[in-house]
Amino acid sequence: MAEAIIELKGVERHYVQGPRKLTILNGADFSLRRGEMVALVAPSGSGKSTLLHTAGLLERPDAGDVILAGRACGRLSDEERTAIRRNDIGFVYQFHHLLPEFSALENIMMPQLIKGLSPKEASERAAQLLDYMQIGKRAQHRPA
Repeated sequence: MAEAIIELKGVERHYVQGPRKLTILNGADFSLRRGEMVALVAPSGSGKSTLLHTAGLLERPDAGDVILAGRACGRLSDEERTAIRRNDIGFVYQFHHLLPEFSALENIMMPQLIKGLSPKEASERAAQLLDYMQIGKRAQHRPA
């Protein structure tokens, strides 16, 4: 079986609301292997966003660890976490924040250009991603 590309082991997240400590994630375990697709479906307020933000290194777990491609990330510095997010993690939000003046292809290219890829290489990678997602025919469409 392939190694997990994302793993959460015993992850806990708590928030303080006034005098109360709210437990959002209580020992969450999760793993995703290359090629797998997962839908996270649960009621509003149940911790879906917290789980995704923690798995994507946007938030630190209060306990447990996030392991990306075999690398434990719980004790990484902010700079190391930022580098991993910039180079290895991508988010597609429910309420996307696309630049309306850019096409779908250009919106996908933008983070790659910021990362330092050439326009040609960024365009090729963006086109491959659109094709992989079976929406390549919409490459020149702008956000509605």
